[in-house]
Amino acid sequence: MPKQKQVSLNLAHRGASGHAPENTLAAFRLARQMGADGFEFDVQVTKDGVPVVIHDEALVRTTGASGYVFDYTFEEIRRLDAGSWYGEQFRGEKIPSLEEVFAEFGDLVLNVELKNSYYAMPQLEEKTIGLIRKYKLEQQVIVSSFHHMSMQELHRLAPDLKTGLLYDCVLVDAVAYAKRLGASALHPFFGTVKPDLVAEAHAAGLMVNVWTVNDEMHMRLCAQAGVDAIITNYPDRLRTVLNSVLD
Repeated sequence: MPKQKQVSLNLAHRGASGHAPENTLAAFRLARQMGADGFEFDVQVTKDGVPVVIHDEALVRTTGASGYVFDYTFEEIRRLDAGSWYGEQFRGEKIPSLEEVFAEFGDLVLNVELKNSYYAMPQLEEKTIGLIRKYKLEQQVIVSSFHHMSMQELHRLAPDLKTGLLYDCVLVDAVAYAKRLGASALHPFFGTVKPDLVAEAHAAGLMVNVWTVNDEMHMRLCAQAGVDAIITNYPDRLRTVLNSVLD
């Protein structure tokens, strides 16, 4: 029998953020409706140590509030409106907790990005691991970060979990570097990826998951290069491209 083509996973970037406010339950539910295999989202901790889903450390862009996520308790964070900045129809969308996302979307592939590159987020690795264990999502979740020491620490604490190294440049000896840190995947900016890197990574047992690919031509090139996952703001657009690649 002929070998079946590998199909890249369709992962919605912060949910279907091209159509709904990023990192909200509305965006995640829409991603599911659009046929995404899962989604990528960002996690930080509140002042009282609750992991919540939001990209920026500063609250102003998506909620209009002053200060930073770590200045607010979870109860205070929940009072903020994380939807109306995108559109009036999303007014009242809340910043979700990581636990809420795991509870509702554990049937999907979940790429949890730890936003701990600029500010210390005490216990973020441990709390994320604890919730993965609680919901038995070891096979569904990959944890990534631009903070590679955090990924090394997470691997030390939970060597069975998948970790991905985020980067936006051309890394020298990227595959050897990832293996040395115990990572499961490279998460490069899509423009740095060539088929030979994908082949080298696959030969070493690593995944290659690229971000953030919104143009159809770039989606097609990434899929043809054999990447394992494509992260996009438009999972509906990517679904069409991936279906055409299979034809």
